[in-house]
Amino acid sequence: MMNSATIALERRIFLLATPGVIIAICLILLGVYAAFSGKAYVNQAIDGQETFETLTNETVEEWRAALVDVEASDEAPSPFAARPMNLRLPATLPPAPLADFAIGGGDLLPATTKLTGWSNPAELFLGYEFANPTTLRLGRFDLTFLVIVILPLVMIAASFDVFAGERERGRVRITAAQAGEITPSVWKRLFLRNAAIWSVCSLIAFAAAIFAPAPQMSAARLTSFALWLGTAWVYGFFWFSLIAFAVAFARQTETVAATLFSVWAVVVFAVPAVGGAIAEAAYPPPSRLVFLSEMREGEVEAVREAEKLTNTFLAEHPAMAPSTEGVPGYFRGAFLSNMEAAKRTTPVLEAFTQSRRDRKSLVDKMQFLSPALIANNALVSIAGGDVARNMAYQEQARAALDDLYERIGPAIVAKQRISVADFDAIPRFVFEEQSPAQKAAAFAAPLSFLFIVSVLLLFLARRRLASPLEALL
Repeated sequence: MMNSATIALERRIFLLATPGVIIAICLILLGVYAAFSGKAYVNQAIDGQETFETLTNETVEEWRAALVDVEASDEAPSPFAARPMNLRLPATLPPAPLADFAIGGGDLLPATTKLTGWSNPAELFLGYEFANPTTLRLGRFDLTFLVIVILPLVMIAASFDVFAGERERGRVRITAAQAGEITPSVWKRLFLRNAAIWSVCSLIAFAAAIFAPAPQMSAARLTSFALWLGTAWVYGFFWFSLIAFAVAFARQTETVAATLFSVWAVVVFAVPAVGGAIAEAAYPPPSRLVFLSEMREGEVEAVREAEKLTNTFLAEHPAMAPSTEGVPGYFRGAFLSNMEAAKRTTPVLEAFTQSRRDRKSLVDKMQFLSPALIANNALVSIAGGDVARNMAYQEQARAALDDLYERIGPAIVAKQRISVADFDAIPRFVFEEQSPAQKAAAFAAPLSFLFIVSVLLLFLARRRLASPLEALL
């Protein structure tokens, strides 16, 4: 009887009333916009990468065809034909299986580069080495932004007056007289309103995951979506518990609303901003001037010591006899300059990497002060929009460039060409993705902490609402 009465009451005053209808329409519009915004970004990224790879691979095939002609022809080839220094291989970071759910820093960080002897590892991503990777970045409007920022506000707006408002209107005693107690009514109203909100959001997210034209459906996408939705529910459970706590202890609707909105502002914006600023101050990145100076000094040193570096390199590769063919000397000089610059800048690049790790470690500790930061870090990482994924891509690209150096370097210094077989043996770059299980393990502790805090808040709220009616009034 009480269940039917509560549902009928909620239908009349909220679910089918103007406030509930407005909230539902706004959620649907925002959710659809967030889904299409994420998909538009991913489609744009896919199109751009496909164009980049197509154009780059065309030049690679032309280079290989020239190398085949050199091996098959008895005539003296052009000194510039099929030189290993001119080989350029694409290295791209494809969008993650669930990339449309959290763009994160994807539109700010590099996702394409070319592996070639003309570049050293420090120059592959020269324009992207100096930003703070640990600050909470809300980025474009996507489904993760909707969950982290918008849904708590909607939950607060829908639930802050379920008890205090009834008390101010004098309905609490009437409800208690009819039902014998007031607590079940409060819990059921809280549950119905928030369940309706999260049902709409979950259905939109499910539709975005299933019916997406891009990225293509796969087991990895479904697994990532399940983890993403589960994490979002944990975050929603925290806000449900916090709202119940405020509803149980605050006596006036204004107090409930002001308290919840203040907490929302602190955990969603203030703590992440302060945490990022503290981390940046505690572990600043190395000086860009030092980085550029070391690279330039390495290049100058290579030009000055070209003959010595050449002899040393050839001594380390005795199988490579110097060619007498009239090959432009700047091929060898540029390659040796890049190798020397790479040696000199390696400590600086390692310092950048270490400063990022230190800042991330500090922010990972500070995330326990902000449920929004915990949830955002987990949701963005699961969706593949996190900075750590891009940093892994950069490290893998540099490792691939080092491998390319090893394969073509001796031929460049000896002014020779590599064989077609040696070229075909060069591995193409494929980004090694972290598995969903590894991502889940990385965020198990903070999400467990968030769940425990939520349960504690819910327990205190339940205990408070179980007090005698006179104490609640």
